[in-house]
Amino acid sequence: MKKLYFVAIIAFLLSGLNVNAQSLLANYPLISDGVDVTGNNSDMTIRKAPFQNGGIYSNGIYYGNDTTGSHITTPQINNFDFDNLAVKVDFLLEEYPENRMPVVMCGMGWRWLSAWMDDDKLAISANNGSIFEISDVTVNLNEWHAVTLTYNKNDGEIKLYFDNVDTLTFEVDELNQGNDARVLNSDGGGGRAYKGYWKNLEIHNSSVITHVNSMPLQSISIKTDGNRIHVNNPLVNNGINLQMFDISGRLLAGYQLGMGTNSFNIPQENQVIMIVLDDQKGNRFTRKLYCHQ
Repeated sequence: MKKLYFVAIIAFLLSGLNVNAQSLLANYPLISDGVDVTGNNSDMTIRKAPFQNGGIYSNGIYYGNDTTGSHITTPQINNFDFDNLAVKVDFLLEEYPENRMPVVMCGMGWRWLSAWMDDDKLAISANNGSIFEISDVTVNLNEWHAVTLTYNKNDGEIKLYFDNVDTLTFEVDELNQGNDARVLNSDGGGGRAYKGYWKNLEIHNSSVITHVNSMPLQSISIKTDGNRIHVNNPLVNNGINLQMFDISGRLLAGYQLGMGTNSFNIPQENQVIMIVLDDQKGNRFTRKLYCHQ
């Protein structure tokens, strides 16, 4: 009976495996050491970063400029898929930065994808800072939060999730990653380091992981093509409105979306526009678009 019971437990656990387990390349809990509990990768390199407060502490001093600075980095992650990925870490901020500060950085030499704090707002950066977009999310101090970065080359999008909710989406053709599959706490180009705590660092070879959630409006795809915008709406909901603003906040146009593909003209003088989607339940999704006329 004991043997059958044990087999039943294993079968139950295996039946519960989801895309998280299937896609997980590395998992560093960072509670008391820098060990990857998946066994797929070697230990993290950790200097001047104590384990305390339920995680690992980064003191905000860039180690390349000052030997007292915290240095926390993974090794080169094995079997990393640069075209389909997710990086997630729990973090706790002690104070807001005077200038921008990285929260988590992908790539030591290339710095190809990262999450940042810009004052009290969470931001996303790509391709060594050539893309930098600030969200409207305010991060509370002295609280644990989760940040997730994803990229899918087929979709041409990078995404920022805050506390498992899709927060910011940005179109990018390709990430200039230089085969640099390391994740760390600092930006060597700017000589800046994260100040606060980390725990539960996960690295996946899939941009779709089950502990992040897209709200319904964020399943609507928005693409530009010259002076046209194409909006693909998969939702069976006739109450979705789209508004188009220029960067000064002036309303350019407003439409009600039908299901399927909706195409609209963009006024030719506008290189950057804001798209705002609203539904009847009071949900709102905002997206900045860069238009190539």
